[in-house]
Amino acid sequence: MQKLLFTLIVTALLFGCAEKPVRPSLDQVAKDKPAAAQQALTSENYYLAIQLYTQLAEASTPPQRYEYQYGAALAMYKAGLGQQAGELLQQMPVNQLPSVLKMQRQLLQAEIPLKRDPELSLRILAKPAVPEAQLADRVDLYADFHQLRARAFGRLGNHRDTAHEYIQRELYLSESAAIEANQLAIWQSLSLLTPEALQQLRVQPPPDALSGWIELVTIAKDYSLTPSEVQKQLNRWRARYIGHPASKQVLALLLERSRELSTRPGNIALLLPLSGRFAGAAEAALDGVFAAYYQDPQRDTITLRVYDIGDRPGQALVSYQQAVEEGAEFVIGPLDKTAVTELAHERELPVPTLALNYAETTDNPNLYQFALAPEDEAREVAERAWLEGYQKAAVMVPESSLGERLHNAFAERWQALGGQIVAISRYNPESNDFSSPIKSLLKIDDSELRKARVQQLVGKRMEFVPRRRQDIDFVFLAASPQPARLLRPQLKFHHAGDLPILATSHLYSGVVDRNADRDMNDILFCDMPWTLDAHSPQQGLREMAELKAHREQLQRLVALGIDAYQLVSLVSMLERYPYERYQGETGSLHIGADRRIIRQLLWAQFERGQPKLLQERIMDDTQRGWQTPD
Repeated sequence: MQKLLFTLIVTALLFGCAEKPVRPSLDQVAKDKPAAAQQALTSENYYLAIQLYTQLAEASTPPQRYEYQYGAALAMYKAGLGQQAGELLQQMPVNQLPSVLKMQRQLLQAEIPLKRDPELSLRILAKPAVPEAQLADRVDLYADFHQLRARAFGRLGNHRDTAHEYIQRELYLSESAAIEANQLAIWQSLSLLTPEALQQLRVQPPPDALSGWIELVTIAKDYSLTPSEVQKQLNRWRARYIGHPASKQVLALLLERSRELSTRPGNIALLLPLSGRFAGAAEAALDGVFAAYYQDPQRDTITLRVYDIGDRPGQALVSYQQAVEEGAEFVIGPLDKTAVTELAHERELPVPTLALNYAETTDNPNLYQFALAPEDEAREVAERAWLEGYQKAAVMVPESSLGERLHNAFAERWQALGGQIVAISRYNPESNDFSSPIKSLLKIDDSELRKARVQQLVGKRMEFVPRRRQDIDFVFLAASPQPARLLRPQLKFHHAGDLPILATSHLYSGVVDRNADRDMNDILFCDMPWTLDAHSPQQGLREMAELKAHREQLQRLVALGIDAYQLVSLVSMLERYPYERYQGETGSLHIGADRRIIRQLLWAQFERGQPKLLQERIMDDTQRGWQTPD
């Protein structure tokens, strides 16, 4: 214990200068050290709290000593010393602890590894350390128990069990504000799932609480329902789920959302470069918008006007002002990044605008940004790899500006999650032979150099099997279809056939070609529902001949146009409720803090030359930058 105290004091001296907390007075410490330790902990002066609790523990006998040890461990964890906190908790003899302390110890033990190893947290929380009957006066600990389990399931992408744990947690809550926040957490968890996943999960008949919540969220996700239809659905739901815990506020919120969705702009302008170098992309997006428009049962009340802004970025603002003067209530476009930036520099945009690309910076409250940005996919690869439990990445990107963008975006997100990049190699996408960059990536050239040296020393040829480096968990591959079809077999040839490969959508043409893609088996990649032929609200549009006419890569722009039209009536709702998701053709969509539309893509794996959808896995949004209410 003294050695531990010495280490912590040194740590405090080294790092304590970073904190400027309210310190207990010397008189207070002398008179009442336990109160001073608690105040230090409360005021976030964690290193002082560690010292005081450690001193108290050394001067005390059980069971008081264990309470002070727990206080020191809690302060260590809050100070970022999770490993030391875990070691101290391990020293506490479980069989000798009071019941409350047993539960507190278990909860802190599970909290420490939660971010890096949620499965370990769940193993620790397999069952409460103390039966509920023994702690009837401390039900708050059981509320914390289920909340921790919910957070762990959320980090694993298991949103059904997340919701189930929050439902269990509510049994131990009594304050209305806490119950309301908990029900919002249930709603958020289930809102992350697709309508199809919700249908599959609703296995228990009424009045099962989880099935009731799932049915409510399913109603909310049907954006085609009018307010009167939603009211009818809710009336039927109430009759089936008598006594369901969903509060009146939740049901009122659902109705309010439906009223918001029923109010949509009647005059929509489209600013697109229909002439010039972006004409093909613009026409694909335009066809997507009109396809969705003709499927809209309310289209008779909506007018679409198209403005060709060509290759002149400055024309975007001129056409925008013209569209507003002619009655536009909502604007879709522009598509070109430069034109979007020109528009973003305007201090005021009088009507809501959905740009189809990203500006560098903007703080205009009426400008939403929706793009098929390659960087977003690279970040999604990093998140998927993290969910798979990988830690060390090797990166292969083309020698191009796109390759550097993908590498930088992946590296930034991967390292933020705690991953390492142990190797990077750039290849010429016009080449057919990638042996040189592959050998460099895998350090096979080092192995061959060692062979040459040994042969020189012994003076004769030797049997030799080159070895690749062993510190790679997976390869992040950025490649278009043609080089990807060659890279995979060449990686196998160079003894990397066992390495998982994760990639962006760029390697898939969007058209099933078993023969051409046969060598890409086992590659995992992210892509949108439209190209993966996954179930989605507008899937019937895929059979339209005019949409099929767009060549392979432009199909993704068709999907962009379809979703852009749907977002016209959804952006205000998505902005107001950041946990909401719209399951569109380009992915599961929600709005970030900067009013950018964020896409959650699907994952597929090549099997026998054909993409096969994988089970849905979504990163818990506490890792994406916003917190689920506790």
